[in-house]
Amino acid sequence: MEQPIKQYDITAAILAGGKNTRFSGRTKAKIIIDGQPMIERIIKVLERVFNDIVIIANNENEFSDYGHIRITGDIYPDIGPLGGLHSALTNTNSKAVFLVASDMPELNAEVIRHVVDNFNHQKCEALIPDYKGYIEPLHAIYKRDVLERLESFIRTADNYSIREFLKLVDYKYLVIDNIEGVSNPFVNINSPEDLQKWY
Repeated sequence: MEQPIKQYDITAAILAGGKNTRFSGRTKAKIIIDGQPMIERIIKVLERVFNDIVIIANNENEFSDYGHIRITGDIYPDIGPLGGLHSALTNTNSKAVFLVASDMPELNAEVIRHVVDNFNHQKCEALIPDYKGYIEPLHAIYKRDVLERLESFIRTADNYSIREFLKLVDYKYLVIDNIEGVSNPFVNINSPEDLQKWY
């Protein structure tokens, strides 16, 4: 495994526990792109940046092929990505978590390093990247300090949107349009149609 260029006190958490209804229940993270499962592509990118990686998955057996990566399930199941963020923050000793969806085939290590380096020099609890006006809270960094508020939000909210939770957090946006040679790193595969477009 390639060692990260720089050491960060941040855990990378891959959200791989969705219901995948638009793929007839087929796990999106395991869809083959360019000869390898998407989650494998994502792990390889993250290993270039982070020493600690965890997969958040409701069916841990699905990812047993990746024995060198920690796997944990949702503590609060069936509430979407917010449950994954909660599980990631609960299962780390790092100061923060880089949260990423498992269906992003264009994930880019240089973009991630740029986000992480900026986070380390910002006074904020969450840093959300902005690419040409589009923000992506599932390609973002969250401090472990927000865990208690997140727990309270989950227990009382009737809307489990990450964007709703962000209203309780000191967050900032980071424009990443100006990174040379980078196309949209947030491209994701939500449906079979998206998969066809990507090819």
